[in-house]
Amino acid sequence: MKEYHNFEIEDFLLDEYFLQWAKNPDAASDAFWKAWLIANPSKEGILHDAKSLILSIKVKPFKEVSSSKVESHVKVMMDEIQQIDLIEKNKVKTKRLQWSNWAKIAAVLTIGLGLSWLFFQKYNKVSSSIPMYEAMVASSKIQLIEKINDDEKPILVKLSDGSRITLYKNSRVSYPVKFEADKREVYLTGDAFFNIAKNPNKPFLVHAGDIVTRVLGTSFFVKAPNKETNVQVEVITGKVSVFEINTQPNGGVVLSPNHKVTFYEGQHHFVTGLIDNPQPQIAAEQDNANLFEFHDTPLSEVLEKISMIYGIRIEVENEKLYDCPFTADIRRQPLHTQLEIICTAINGNYEIKGTVILINGQGCDAL
Repeated sequence: MKEYHNFEIEDFLLDEYFLQWAKNPDAASDAFWKAWLIANPSKEGILHDAKSLILSIKVKPFKEVSSSKVESHVKVMMDEIQQIDLIEKNKVKTKRLQWSNWAKIAAVLTIGLGLSWLFFQKYNKVSSSIPMYEAMVASSKIQLIEKINDDEKPILVKLSDGSRITLYKNSRVSYPVKFEADKREVYLTGDAFFNIAKNPNKPFLVHAGDIVTRVLGTSFFVKAPNKETNVQVEVITGKVSVFEINTQPNGGVVLSPNHKVTFYEGQHHFVTGLIDNPQPQIAAEQDNANLFEFHDTPLSEVLEKISMIYGIRIEVENEKLYDCPFTADIRRQPLHTQLEIICTAINGNYEIKGTVILINGQGCDAL
């Protein structure tokens, strides 16, 4: 029997039984993991983060990449992390490099691990970004190391602060021999997975084209769609700041959990919204605390609690709705299902406008 109590996030991402449950749960697997969590309560956060990662990949994959290929990439990547001896196959070059307004924005997949940040950065069109990457590094005034991966399997790159980068085939990353006193910056073309050592006094910045993603908290996504003009950043936990490379950080947007921003490069314009699959920001203590179990609870209290748990603003158009009583157990349901159950009970409906969930309807008197 597998020793799941010793598993970390990367172990769960490699486990077939866990992957099957995360993507397509059934009664048997639900019962198993519920019982396992009761026996291993200290692993609740790790299991939740691993499942959130898998669901986030499933919700909005790149159009040209199948879900099986995404899963395969994750498996290969995590296997490579456990085979550090392959690092010696790297091509290592030392250059004098510095950032400028070049390269294409990446896709960043993040999930928090203890005192580390994990995220995945991907370019959909590596060939078009390489010349820009080379132009970016050409004007450097500080010494950087460049590592290139031409192998089929990913390679592991260690940074001076203890951070690690898993670099994919046909990818290049440049970084300082030693990070500056007040910041940590890397420059990438291709695909990479980052495990960043946490240091609130030294923010970690990913430079790619016209966008800089600055880590203020823990976990987030940055997704580059098929069209080169749009870039999307999604936050799972913590906070990130997203801004154009020629502007100050306070000129962009700060994202909190379950929020996203899309940057339209041609218009130099940010549009904020909610991610597709919002996750509770309070650890899944729902079975004990009954956070999502209501008995004749006024809708005002229901919505206030849901808003607090997800960190999302919820409003109603008809204030009479606030007095409607609500009785239901909506634990272990995704947010959108919870909202549908609530709206059915109050004869209403909901829509998302920007970063706000708006509920409207005739009210319970019309039932």
